[in-house]
Amino acid sequence: MEQKTQKLSNRKVILLIAAVLIAAVAMFGIYKVFMPKGQTGAKEITVTVVHADETSKDFVYQTDAAYLGEVLKSEELVEGTEGEFGMFITSVDGETADDSKEQWWCITKGGEALNTSADQTPIEDGEKFELTLTEGY
Repeated sequence: MEQKTQKLSNRKVILLIAAVLIAAVAMFGIYKVFMPKGQTGAKEITVTVVHADETSKDFVYQTDAAYLGEVLKSEELVEGTEGEFGMFITSVDGETADDSKEQWWCITKGGEALNTSADQTPIEDGEKFELTLTEGY
């Protein structure tokens, strides 16, 4: 009797894991279909870099790129490491984030934090982005 109960419990766990995996794959597929798409064609964007000492510098780019990450990399404004969601920015305009101080580069658009990496952030003509060295996770 106890063995039968254990087998039933194991089946429930396996079915639950399978259901979670199927849901995760479905959500990923939905995201890929409906994720924001970049605008094609010539455009101009402005990227403001705010350094640790709170000085800022504007960079204006003319580009045909569809995503912010493409522009930042091609113009060699940023350096970083590639990850699952694109590049994790570690250095901007020659300033590197210091992990020991919990520093990281925050991407904002019009002062609002973005929920996408630079590689997944679509751009349109006239948009303004900020890269701010932020301290604290």
